[in-house]
Amino acid sequence: MKKNKLLAFVLAAALGASMLAACGSSGSSTAAGDGASTAAGETAYKDTITIATGSDQNYMDGQMNNTNDDYLRACYSQLVRRSADNELVGDLAESWEVSEDGCTWTFHLKKGVKFHSGKELTSADVKASYDRLLDTENPVRYSSLATGYISECKVVDDYTVQLITPSPIAPFLANLTHRSNLILNADYIEKYGADLGLTAESVDGTGPYKLASWDREQEMVLERFDDYFGGAVPTKTIDILIVSDANARQVALETGEVDMTTVASSEVPTLKDKEGIKIWSFGSIGAHGLQFNCAHEYLSDTRLRQAVSYAIDRQAIIDALYSDVGEVACTAPVNPLVWGYHDFGVIEQDQDKARELMAEAGYPDGFEFSIMVYTNYNKSLETCEMIVSDLAEVGITATIETVDNATFNSSMGSRSTPGEDFPWGMFFMGYGAGTADCDEGLRRIWETSPDGNNNNNYGWYSNAEVDELLNAAASEMDEEARLELYKQAQQILYIDDPAAVWTNDRLTIWASSDKLEGLKLNVNKVIFWDELRCAE
Repeated sequence: MKKNKLLAFVLAAALGASMLAACGSSGSSTAAGDGASTAAGETAYKDTITIATGSDQNYMDGQMNNTNDDYLRACYSQLVRRSADNELVGDLAESWEVSEDGCTWTFHLKKGVKFHSGKELTSADVKASYDRLLDTENPVRYSSLATGYISECKVVDDYTVQLITPSPIAPFLANLTHRSNLILNADYIEKYGADLGLTAESVDGTGPYKLASWDREQEMVLERFDDYFGGAVPTKTIDILIVSDANARQVALETGEVDMTTVASSEVPTLKDKEGIKIWSFGSIGAHGLQFNCAHEYLSDTRLRQAVSYAIDRQAIIDALYSDVGEVACTAPVNPLVWGYHDFGVIEQDQDKARELMAEAGYPDGFEFSIMVYTNYNKSLETCEMIVSDLAEVGITATIETVDNATFNSSMGSRSTPGEDFPWGMFFMGYGAGTADCDEGLRRIWETSPDGNNNNNYGWYSNAEVDELLNAAASEMDEEARLELYKQAQQILYIDDPAAVWTNDRLTIWASSDKLEGLKLNVNKVIFWDELRCAE
């Protein structure tokens, strides 16, 4: 239905800033309308909310999807989830308990939960989902992640299931909130195999919406599932338009063609003062920064990495580039909303200390390296330009090389030799703990790669003490003791043997018509649909 409209958005965006201003006037008029009432004092709401988003889902299957969680959870549920307040709560599980040895987790399922096909959910579906996830002979995208903390799924009865761990896993419930734990229909696993989640017909979840249609890279339509176990949501249809051009999304919002859209933080100053537009900001688990290539000729030396860190004025970067949207300087290697975070404060610029460290390392006159920048990260180029200027003041010569998406992704791939095909000394990255726990937020990225490949440790960071602390924390069931282990590990990663220069903690930002109500997100950017509606 929306292909012509999508084309119109792109054409409108191409007209430039003057046309944007004109469209803004039109959009303000549309968004600021009186709103219809069904009766005195009663507001009429739309049956359909139209959303513009920058990218499509590659799979509507949590075990294969690696794009985002934005719409997966509209269709699927899981044993436990994170609430909008970042609390771990039951979803399909009514209750659970763990055995005395910490290795058997028993979940009691809610009864009467229905898939969109009408089939009732039972333990057999949970087991089939986990058997597929844990199958190392035919692995899905997240098999290696899951097999690290789950060894087996057992059925006790139709509404009771057990997950067995090889040892006590402290962040076990947090790990279960990852998208790979979304529960699939056992019949659909058998019917569609590797094609599950590639078409609307192959998607059968227990979430508040069912996937009615999907025209890839164009449009996804979600229809309310009235038998949703959490209660029917207020808006009947969610129409999701895939609009890669940010200007086109902005035009669509301003003209009233869409009700809400994802926006980059750089767009906020333009939109926040427009009549009829509302900006929604949510805390997230994300951060931005520049990671060190620890296999680099110079930056393999801890002292030179420290020199780079102390040479940078982080607060100046925030003031110049991020403060207008409310983002703040990082104070740790993880975002404050990640469990296990410790506040070390912003690392203050200290050029004298940077010079001392360079002299101690044998490079009093400086050294040089290049920085890889993928500019799809918000304000990444501007951030790096400011950092290059700071480094020059202490005699460090850094040059910037911008790369496209293909180059960035290929350079991050597994390399069997540290530094192989990777000439850059630093590279701009986004960081986030998908489980909102330091285990995934630290160990997955900074642990010495156990198989000799870089895996997610793209900069080849290796510190035996960090490895020991993070592995101890993963099995430490006492929360206070676990927090202390993470504090020690973060001290090393952030200051003593820096793995990166973290710059800004991220916000998730949406823009909408001011008639939109009830938008809620958790720290993983997951939309909650139970109150979302839009006045006519």
